[in-house]
Amino acid sequence: MARHSTAKTAELPEPHLIDEAWAKSVLPRRPAGAHKWGVGGLVVVAGSSLFAGAAALCCAAAARSGAGIVSAALPRSIAQVVVGLVPEVTILILPDGESASIAGRSVEAIEERLQRSAAMVIGPGLGKDEGTAALLNALFGFTKPRGRIGFSSNVIRPGSDEGEGLMESSGKPILVDADALNWLSEQEDWWKRIPPGRLVLTPHVGEMARLVGNETEKVLANSVSTARDAAMLWGQTVVLKASPSLVATSDGSVSFVETPPALATAGTGDVLSGSIGAFLAQGLNGHDAAGLALYVGSHAAERVARRYGTLGVVASDLPLAIAEELRALEELGA
Repeated sequence: MARHSTAKTAELPEPHLIDEAWAKSVLPRRPAGAHKWGVGGLVVVAGSSLFAGAAALCCAAAARSGAGIVSAALPRSIAQVVVGLVPEVTILILPDGESASIAGRSVEAIEERLQRSAAMVIGPGLGKDEGTAALLNALFGFTKPRGRIGFSSNVIRPGSDEGEGLMESSGKPILVDADALNWLSEQEDWWKRIPPGRLVLTPHVGEMARLVGNETEKVLANSVSTARDAAMLWGQTVVLKASPSLVATSDGSVSFVETPPALATAGTGDVLSGSIGAFLAQGLNGHDAAGLALYVGSHAAERVARRYGTLGVVASDLPLAIAEELRALEELGA
């Protein structure tokens, strides 16, 4: 990944802590007479036969973070599981199959739901099979999937009629996580095909290493510069899930939240994605949505750890605890 000059980097502001006062200042407020679609519909494209829980955790966190209505685009095989765990979710059944034509039909169904919604989450638990790749190619409008070796002259750029996907056509903010990030890391110069400011990317350290083509150890040792350089190069908001967790934006600013060890358990990334998606759907920009979700998620984990201990926290504890943290912020501003 291209690096910025030392002189330019020296001019950038130091990372700043996301604290309670800031979180309160960006907290969405719901007016009297609000309607579920008006306060933020969220489409979640997630889950597979092996990872139904990822979709459920993401949807539960989105609902507890204030999304007015959560629509889960799922394979039929896990729909009943997800509804059983999150009865508030509405389901969009995606057609089965791995062909490009079936992927195109899936995107048409997702697009119809997204037209009424305000934001989308893509990636938690999708898996890494050919069907997932076909769906992601169709969603992103990457009609000619490429690996890291390719010809930049063939890149589909914003404004091109070829391969326009929901990333470009919808105009809605989109969070990309997990298996969608791993797929994205294999696309040559992907950021040149995405309108700036459209995405919030939420990699953990290993996913970030794949995205920037570096070693995990180097990402850990240079987390701030890695996240900042990536956000500036890609023109998108980047959330690097580490300790501390970072939010970097395309203007070079970096914010951070100290994340407790209780979050080191499976599924917490899916919860974070749902929470960020909900705040995007309620009108927050990428930085504010990510920063608020990191703040309330970290404090929710500490809240649960006080009851069960650090080792006893599981991801499904977090959505309700997030709601309690949001209530505490609401009361501060009352």
